[in-house]
Amino acid sequence: MHNYEITDLINSANNGKQSTPCYCKFLIRYFTSLMHLAKLSLARGPVIAAIGLIVVVIGANLFDLSYQSVESVLKTKSSIIANKEILPNQFTNFTIHSEQLKEHNVIIIHTTPSSGLVHLEGMEPNGMTFEKESKDGFLYHIIQRSNQGGLYTIKISDTGSQPVKIDVIMGEDPFLSKNCEASYGIQCNVVQVSMGMVAIGMIAFIVGTLIGMSDFKKEKKRQKK
Repeated sequence: MHNYEITDLINSANNGKQSTPCYCKFLIRYFTSLMHLAKLSLARGPVIAAIGLIVVVIGANLFDLSYQSVESVLKTKSSIIANKEILPNQFTNFTIHSEQLKEHNVIIIHTTPSSGLVHLEGMEPNGMTFEKESKDGFLYHIIQRSNQGGLYTIKISDTGSQPVKIDVIMGEDPFLSKNCEASYGIQCNVVQVSMGMVAIGMIAFIVGTLIGMSDFKKEKKRQKK
Protein backbone atom coordinates (compact mmCIF):
# COMPACT_ATOMS: atom_id res chain seq x y z
CA MET A 1 0.00 0.00 0.00
CA HIS A 2 1.32 3.42 -0.91
CA ASN A 3 2.14 5.96 1.75
CA TYR A 4 -0.54 8.40 0.61
CA GLU A 5 -3.18 5.64 0.89
CA ILE A 6 -2.14 4.83 4.48
CA THR A 7 -2.28 8.51 5.35
CA ASP A 8 -5.80 8.81 3.89
CA LEU A 9 -7.00 5.82 5.93
CA ILE A 10 -5.60 7.24 9.15
CA ASN A 11 -7.19 10.62 8.45
CA SER A 12 -10.53 8.95 7.67
CA ALA A 13 -10.39 6.99 10.91
CA ASN A 14 -9.56 10.11 12.89
CA ASN A 15 -12.38 12.04 11.23
CA GLY A 16 -14.76 9.22 12.07
CA LYS A 17 -13.78 9.28 15.75
CA GLN A 18 -14.39 13.03 15.91
CA SER A 19 -17.71 12.98 14.05
CA THR A 20 -19.34 10.46 16.40
CA PRO A 21 -19.36 12.66 19.54
CA CYS A 22 -20.30 15.72 17.44
CA TYR A 23 -23.28 13.85 16.04
CA CYS A 24 -24.36 12.80 19.55
CA LYS A 25 -24.11 16.38 20.77
CA PHE A 26 -26.26 17.51 17.85
CA LEU A 27 -28.92 14.89 18.71
CA ILE A 28 -28.90 15.92 22.38
CA ARG A 29 -29.34 19.57 21.45
CA TYR A 30 -32.07 18.68 18.96
CA PHE A 31 -34.08 16.66 21.49
CA THR A 32 -33.55 19.32 24.16
CA SER A 33 -34.96 21.89 21.77
CA LEU A 34 -37.93 19.66 21.04
CA MET A 35 -38.61 19.20 24.76
CA HIS A 36 -38.36 22.96 25.28
CA LEU A 37 -40.80 23.57 22.43
CA ALA A 38 -43.15 20.93 23.86
CA LYS A 39 -43.12 22.69 27.23
CA LEU A 40 -43.77 26.03 25.53
CA SER A 41 -46.59 24.44 23.56
CA LEU A 42 -48.20 23.17 26.76
CA ALA A 43 -47.80 26.57 28.39
CA ARG A 44 -49.24 28.70 25.58
CA GLY A 45 -52.87 27.89 26.41
CA PRO A 46 -52.64 28.79 30.12
CA VAL A 47 -50.62 31.91 29.24
CA ILE A 48 -53.28 33.12 26.80
CA ALA A 49 -56.01 32.34 29.35
CA ALA A 50 -54.11 34.20 32.11
CA ILE A 51 -53.64 37.25 29.89
CA GLY A 52 -57.34 37.13 29.06
CA LEU A 53 -58.24 37.14 32.77
CA ILE A 54 -55.91 40.08 33.42
CA VAL A 55 -57.58 42.05 30.61
CA VAL A 56 -61.03 41.20 32.05
CA VAL A 57 -60.01 42.44 35.52
CA ILE A 58 -58.53 45.67 34.14
CA GLY A 59 -61.63 46.27 32.00
CA ALA A 60 -63.99 45.62 34.92
CA ASN A 61 -62.05 47.99 37.17
CA LEU A 62 -62.09 50.71 34.51
CA PHE A 63 -65.84 50.23 34.13
CA ASP A 64 -66.40 50.51 37.88
CA LEU A 65 -64.07 53.51 38.17
CA SER A 66 -66.02 55.37 35.48
CA TYR A 67 -69.27 55.04 37.42
CA GLN A 68 -67.63 56.33 40.59
CA SER A 69 -67.81 59.76 38.95
CA VAL A 70 -70.91 59.29 36.77
CA GLU A 71 -72.93 61.78 38.81
CA SER A 72 -70.80 64.65 37.54
CA VAL A 73 -71.74 63.92 33.91
CA LEU A 74 -75.46 63.31 34.37
CA LYS A 75 -77.46 65.71 32.19
CA THR A 76 -80.67 65.28 34.14
CA LYS A 77 -81.27 63.66 37.50
CA SER A 78 -84.16 63.33 39.90
CA SER A 79 -84.11 62.90 43.66
CA ILE A 80 -85.91 59.78 44.90
CA ILE A 81 -84.91 59.88 48.59
CA ALA A 82 -83.28 62.80 50.38
CA ASN A 83 -81.47 62.61 53.72
CA LYS A 84 -83.52 59.68 55.03
CA GLU A 85 -82.29 57.83 58.11
CA ILE A 86 -82.27 54.04 58.29
CA LEU A 87 -81.59 52.26 61.56
CA PRO A 88 -79.39 49.15 61.79
CA ASN A 89 -81.14 46.04 60.43
CA GLN A 90 -83.98 48.21 59.10
CA PHE A 91 -84.81 49.11 55.51
CA THR A 92 -86.69 51.47 53.26
CA ASN A 93 -88.24 50.66 49.91
CA PHE A 94 -89.77 52.37 46.90
CA THR A 95 -90.97 51.57 43.39
CA ILE A 96 -90.13 53.00 39.99
CA HIS A 97 -92.50 52.67 37.05
CA SER A 98 -90.94 51.87 33.71
CA GLU A 99 -92.57 54.99 32.25
CA GLN A 100 -90.27 57.05 34.49
CA LEU A 101 -87.19 55.51 32.93
CA LYS A 102 -85.06 56.23 29.89
CA GLU A 103 -83.65 53.31 27.92
CA HIS A 104 -80.52 53.25 30.12
CA ASN A 105 -80.59 54.57 33.68
CA VAL A 106 -78.36 54.67 36.73
CA ILE A 107 -79.38 54.82 40.40
CA ILE A 108 -76.85 56.43 42.74
CA ILE A 109 -76.92 56.08 46.54
CA HIS A 110 -74.82 58.16 48.94
CA THR A 111 -74.59 57.24 52.62
CA THR A 112 -73.70 59.39 55.62
CA PRO A 113 -71.43 58.56 57.32
CA SER A 114 -69.40 57.03 54.48
CA SER A 115 -68.43 54.18 56.79
CA GLY A 116 -72.07 53.11 56.91
CA LEU A 117 -73.02 49.94 55.05
CA VAL A 118 -76.17 49.59 52.97
CA HIS A 119 -77.43 46.75 50.84
CA LEU A 120 -79.46 47.35 47.67
CA GLU A 121 -81.96 44.75 46.50
CA GLY A 122 -84.30 45.07 43.58
CA MET A 123 -86.71 43.22 41.33
CA GLU A 124 -87.42 44.06 37.71
CA PRO A 125 -90.87 43.70 36.07
CA ASN A 126 -89.79 40.42 34.46
CA GLY A 127 -88.95 38.92 37.86
CA MET A 128 -85.17 39.25 37.55
CA THR A 129 -83.50 40.33 40.79
CA PHE A 130 -80.33 42.27 41.55
CA GLU A 131 -78.40 43.26 44.64
CA LYS A 132 -75.34 45.27 45.54
CA GLU A 133 -73.36 46.46 48.57
CA SER A 134 -72.16 50.02 49.19
CA LYS A 135 -68.48 50.85 49.33
CA ASP A 136 -67.04 53.97 50.99
CA GLY A 137 -70.50 55.53 51.22
CA PHE A 138 -71.31 55.07 47.54
CA LEU A 139 -73.37 52.63 45.51
CA TYR A 140 -74.60 52.63 41.92
CA HIS A 141 -76.72 50.30 39.85
CA ILE A 142 -77.54 50.37 36.13
CA ILE A 143 -81.16 49.77 35.13
CA GLN A 144 -82.32 49.11 31.60
CA ARG A 145 -85.94 49.94 30.89
CA SER A 146 -88.18 46.93 30.38
CA ASN A 147 -90.13 46.98 27.12
CA GLN A 148 -93.01 45.11 28.75
CA GLY A 149 -93.57 47.91 31.28
CA GLY A 150 -94.30 47.42 34.95
CA LEU A 151 -92.78 48.32 38.32
CA TYR A 152 -89.23 48.08 39.62
CA THR A 153 -89.19 47.34 43.35
CA ILE A 154 -86.17 48.72 45.23
CA LYS A 155 -85.20 47.93 48.84
CA ILE A 156 -82.30 49.56 50.70
CA SER A 157 -81.21 48.01 54.03
CA ASP A 158 -78.81 49.21 56.70
CA THR A 159 -76.50 46.23 57.20
CA GLY A 160 -74.07 48.04 59.47
CA SER A 161 -74.02 48.63 63.23
CA GLN A 162 -74.92 52.32 63.13
CA PRO A 163 -77.75 54.45 61.69
CA VAL A 164 -77.14 55.86 58.21
CA LYS A 165 -78.69 58.63 56.19
CA ILE A 166 -79.13 58.02 52.50
CA ASP A 167 -79.62 60.16 49.41
CA VAL A 168 -80.87 58.40 46.29
CA ILE A 169 -80.88 59.97 42.85
CA MET A 170 -81.58 58.58 39.40
CA GLY A 171 -80.73 59.79 35.92
CA GLU A 172 -80.14 58.71 32.35
CA ASP A 173 -76.92 56.73 32.01
CA PRO A 174 -74.68 59.03 29.92
CA PHE A 175 -72.25 56.28 29.00
CA LEU A 176 -74.52 53.49 27.75
CA SER A 177 -77.02 55.91 26.19
CA LYS A 178 -74.11 57.63 24.40
CA ASN A 179 -75.54 60.92 25.62
CA CYS A 180 -72.31 62.15 27.18
CA GLU A 181 -71.09 65.69 26.61
CA ALA A 182 -68.06 65.81 24.31
CA SER A 183 -66.50 68.35 26.67
CA TYR A 184 -65.87 65.54 29.16
CA GLY A 185 -63.47 64.02 26.66
CA ILE A 186 -62.06 60.55 27.19
CA GLN A 187 -64.26 59.98 30.26
CA CYS A 188 -67.21 59.44 27.91
CA ASN A 189 -65.39 56.66 26.05
CA VAL A 190 -63.84 54.76 28.96
CA VAL A 191 -66.96 52.65 29.57
CA GLN A 192 -67.16 51.53 25.94
CA VAL A 193 -63.44 50.74 25.95
CA SER A 194 -63.71 48.82 29.24
CA MET A 195 -66.65 46.78 27.91
CA GLY A 196 -64.59 45.94 24.83
CA MET A 197 -61.68 44.88 27.05
CA VAL A 198 -63.93 42.60 29.09
CA ALA A 199 -65.34 41.01 25.92
CA ILE A 200 -61.89 40.51 24.38
CA GLY A 201 -60.50 39.18 27.66
CA MET A 202 -63.31 36.64 27.98
CA ILE A 203 -62.75 35.44 24.42
CA ALA A 204 -58.99 35.14 25.06
CA PHE A 205 -59.67 33.20 28.26
CA ILE A 206 -61.97 30.74 26.46
CA VAL A 207 -59.58 30.33 23.51
CA GLY A 208 -56.60 29.86 25.85
CA THR A 209 -58.48 27.24 27.85
CA LEU A 210 -59.41 25.32 24.69
CA ILE A 211 -55.84 25.49 23.36
CA GLY A 212 -54.49 24.30 26.71
CA MET A 213 -56.88 21.33 26.76
CA SER A 214 -56.02 20.43 23.16
CA ASP A 215 -52.25 20.66 23.75
CA PHE A 216 -52.54 18.59 26.94
CA LYS A 217 -54.39 15.82 25.07
CA LYS A 218 -51.78 15.86 22.28
CA GLU A 219 -48.96 15.63 24.81
CA LYS A 220 -50.58 12.66 26.55
CA LYS A 221 -50.94 10.86 23.21
CA ARG A 222 -47.31 11.62 22.37
CA GLN A 223 -46.11 10.20 25.69
CA LYS A 224 -48.04 6.94 25.12
CA LYS A 225 -46.25 6.30 21.83
